[in-house]
Amino acid sequence: MCTQLKAMTLTTKFKKDLSILQDAVNNNIFLDIKYPKLYKKICRHYQNDIEWSIEDPEFDYHQVIEYLRQDLVEV
Repeated sequence: MCTQLKAMTLTTKFKKDLSILQDAVNNNIFLDIKYPKLYKKICRHYQNDIEWSIEDPEFDYHQVIEYLRQDLVEV
């Protein structure tokens, strides 16, 4: 999927959570700890874009945050 389209989909789908997502991108919160349900939804959103590591959830988290960062910048 085109990155621009993915970013628009993210902002549409998670419109009410954009400030939370921005806080996670800015390292003000840990999304997986403070908002675990939202984090799971974000993971599903990127499930086909990320190569998931079964052994390293911290690596996965950083990948998710990086995808969020890119998508939020492109909006």
